Amino acid sequence: MNETWVTVTGNVATDVTWRRTTTGSVANFRLMSNERRFDAQSGSWNDGNRLAVRVTCWRSLAENVRMSITKGDPVVVHGKLFTSDYEQEGVRRTSTEIDAKSVGLDLRKVCTKVVVLQEADVDDGRGPVDVSGLTTVEDDLEPPRYGDLTGSAVGLAPAPTDDDLGREPLAS
Repeated sequence: MNETWVTVTGNVATDVTWRRTTTGSVANFRLMSNERRFDAQSGSWNDGNRLAVRVTCWRSLAENVRMSITKGDPVVVHGKLFTSDYEQEGVRRTSTEIDAKSVGLDLRKVCTKVVVLQEADVDDGRGPVDVSGLTTVEDDLEPPRYGDLTGSAVGLAPAPTDDDLGREPLAS
């Protein structure tokens, strides 16, 4: 059987739902993607076609999506595209779905910091860092220059230190 692989960019349209199953964790959310076209005559952007898909993530991807993605986030999803037919109140319906293999934030629209999670059997108490205090980078701000590697990136608060988080520093 042929598989159709796609990569879709868009925004998370619903809260992420998560649950444990007998085969592992599963997370779901709806992804909305709108085509945007520039109308040269009016000088404005117009909405075009819209795509709405249900995204399903399994196992470790589900765990990471649950901790990282929230409604409204711009994301890039890569996975297998398929449709499901079902019946609801006597009406046949079709749902477009992606069985995700990768999900990430769209870095054209947001900045992020990588947090490497520890293996389950090596718990040193250093879970994900709370980055809710960081500020958003506006589109009209210039990114930092390659030659300027000191300080923090434009529009971001400095990364929290172990002292800020009340943690003991890791031994080198």
